[in-house]
Order: sequence, then structure tokens, then C-alpha cells
Amino acid sequence: MKILYLITKSNWGGAQRYVYDLATAFAVKGHDVTVAYGGSGELAKRLLEANVKTIALDSLGRDIKISQEIKSLKVLYSVLKREKPDIIHLNSSKAAGLGAFLGRLLGVKHIIFTVHGAPFREDRGRLATWFIYFFTWVTCLLSHTIITVSKQDEADIGTMFFVKRKVRTIYLGLTYDPKERASPKERTVNIVTVGDLTKNKGHIFGLRAIEKLRDAGVLFTYNIIGEGEERKRLEEFVAMKHLGDVVTLLGYQDARSVLPEYDIYMLPSIKEGLPYILLEAGKASLPVVASITGGVPEIVRHEETGLLAQPKDVDGLYTCLKRLIDDRRFGKNLGQSLHAHIVQNFSHTKMLVETAKAYKLINKTPKR
Repeated sequence: MKILYLITKSNWGGAQRYVYDLATAFAVKGHDVTVAYGGSGELAKRLLEANVKTIALDSLGRDIKISQEIKSLKVLYSVLKREKPDIIHLNSSKAAGLGAFLGRLLGVKHIIFTVHGAPFREDRGRLATWFIYFFTWVTCLLSHTIITVSKQDEADIGTMFFVKRKVRTIYLGLTYDPKERASPKERTVNIVTVGDLTKNKGHIFGLRAIEKLRDAGVLFTYNIIGEGEERKRLEEFVAMKHLGDVVTLLGYQDARSVLPEYDIYMLPSIKEGLPYILLEAGKASLPVVASITGGVPEIVRHEETGLLAQPKDVDGLYTCLKRLIDDRRFGKNLGQSLHAHIVQNFSHTKMLVETAKAYKLINKTPKR
């Protein structure tokens, strides 16, 4: 089978990790795999290293500009006409809308759309929210199958007219085996957050909780791993609140290799689908403090596999962090419970099998 993956941005977030995992796995299984993307980020680099065919779509970006969209349509039309894929697997709203329309126009057999967090749940104005909802609905109508990465996304998308029968949830799966963590000791606590520096990730609320922790006299460090357009704003906040002694913005790095060096993972996001990084933090047995958004409660059960707070709830995040710092044994138990939950429910093999079913590849031999 010839499979074309399409995604708007080629940075290294959860959706990009998902595309990478599927593309490399199905390429190894003998399928003809191509990934088309906007930009030239970490995803592009890793696919090149994995010898997966890629196509850069320079005109494709997250912001909506009519002239750019027309150009993207023309370029993507040419790509689909040339590649003639049996399957288009769409990721991210904008690329998905363009790909679904052109896929139907060109008679592609299977158009798959994966929803990584319902985009109309983002914190926007009423008109923008309505437009995104309508755009997502049309994309779903044009797609043959819709994959959601959480039951919450399935519920959100399933409310759309004529869409529910197409939707199935396939949980993300991990291929991550972290090194063993050192036992917690009575020392400075190291807290970490990993994610793009964007408003949806809620970093400013995490920093406000960290400020309260500092003011309470707790000994700790807090590192943020990631890059993005919010960096300047976050740096200004750190400087204004004199948090430089405890907070470091590390930029981009491979977080998986360093997660076991930390004591607590904090996810202060406003919007998420099903965050890969939360699965990885749990696989490293880190106790987790997270916002209740998207599929997060399907990973973190309050006081069973972690602690939860409402989005933008600075006091809630602070209280959860303080509780884990004050009671290390409780935190260790939460981390171990989260590890067991992830091993049992978020299998990479199961993700591939269920996705192959969505592609209708089961019992089919790849073309050589």
C-alpha cells in the first residue's frame, strides 16, 4: 500500500511524534510511505535519518492567509496527483482540511483524519471558534475514518452531525524504556515541564504556581524544555518575578533521555489531546501534576496515578506540587501506579494493529 502522511508543522510535538512512529513502523513493514509537511523542523530531520521519503511544502503554515492557502492547494494537488496514494493520513486541522478536500477530488480510497485534541476547544473568540468547528466538521465529513487519541476527543467529535459512525479511539503507544530513576532523597526537588512554548501549553500558569512555591520557602529547581513564540513573554515573567535562581528555560532537547533525572513532572496545559510526554513521564515513574484537559484524565486519575488541577488554576497547581514535595512516599507510589497504568494500556504494538485496521491493511501483503 502507498501511504501519504500530511501534517502542517514539522517541529517535534505530540502530533509529529505520532506521524513519525506510524510512518517508520509501516515503512519497515514494507509499505510505500511518504510524509508531506510544512516547515523544516525536527520531524523532517528524524524522518531523513530513518530513510523515510519526505516532501516539504514550504507554503503550508499554521496561520491562515488566503494567498498561502491557494498556493498550498495547488502544491498539494500536484503532490497527490504525482504520488497517487492509496491512503492519506491527515494530521493537524489545516493540513487535514486541504488534504481531505483534494483527496476526495482525486478519488483517494482511504482518507484518515487523526484528531489530536479538538481544535475548537482552544481559547479563542466566538467567531473564530465557530469557524474552526465548521472547518473541522467539513474535514470529518470528507474523511472516511476519524481517529481520536482519547475518549474525550471521541466525545467532542462524535457530537457533530453525520460523523459519529466514522470515529474510533486509538490510544497512543510508547517505544520508550527509560533508565531507572534514583531513589528520592532529602534534597532540592527538581521539577520539569516539556512542551512547545505556546499559549495552549499554559506555561505562564505553571510559572505562577512556581512563584508561589518559591515564596513558600521550598527548595527546588524548575526547568522548561521546549521552544516557541512564547519564549520572550516567559523570559520577561521570570525576570520580573526574580525567578532566575530557580527557573531555567532550556530550549529544545531530547527530553526522554533526561526525564529520569527529575523528581516531579508538571503539565499546566490549557488544551491537549493525549500528550505523549505525559506517557513518557509516567513510563519513567515520575509523579505527575497535570491540568484536566482533553485526554489527560484518561492517563492521570486524581490521587491514584497522579494529581490533577483545573486549567489556569494556579493555586491548584501549587497545592498539588507542594503535596508531592511534602510527601515523597506518596509521590513515589503515584509514579509507580502511573507506570503500571501506561504499560498496561498504551502499547505501541496495539496502536499499530488498530491503525492497520483503520487502513484496512489487516491480512493484506504489502507491495514490494
